[in-house]
Amino acid sequence: MRLFLALALALTIAACAGPERRPASGADVWGELEAGLYGEIGEFHTLRVAPPEGGSRDFDMERAINKSLARRGYETGEDAPHVLRYMLQTALTDSTDEGPGFLLGGELGSSSGVNELGIGLDLPLLGGGSAVRRVAFLFELSLEGPDGALLWRGRAAGRTHFSEARRIARPVAPLLIERLGRATPPRAFAR
Repeated sequence: MRLFLALALALTIAACAGPERRPASGADVWGELEAGLYGEIGEFHTLRVAPPEGGSRDFDMERAINKSLARRGYETGEDAPHVLRYMLQTALTDSTDEGPGFLLGGELGSSSGVNELGIGLDLPLLGGGSAVRRVAFLFELSLEGPDGALLWRGRAAGRTHFSEARRIARPVAPLLIERLGRATPPRAFAR
């Protein structure tokens, strides 16, 4: 359990630590994404979509991921040997905050997409003055082989105005899935 909590903290810090990039005009979700290849993938056309080990399913996120997979020619099935795991970690943050957001409690893969208790601090004494209006996020897809080994991982970290998981997953999942099976350097995105 401590390892799981340490992982949650590390993911939150990674999602919030970098300087915030200003979104393109009209963008609802923006940040940086990258993908890494960790093993020989081989040929596959069917995947099983699942939350992290021990996590609860988020059917809205799974729908967004499955739709993106179908557009790329992949099928999904409960008995597929390759598993595409999803994870979304969020933290509330101030609209002008370029550092880490403050996160108390929370859980990985929460069905609401927002941690149970996230607090963005905005202290007027420190030059703040705006309300908490943004959500920092880390959205990750990882492909596991039939033996459970990690083969590929795609990550997107950024900011959004949304707090619902499905509203983050809908624009970001297609960007990661088009990189499925390939390593790509970090690049900015805005949707």
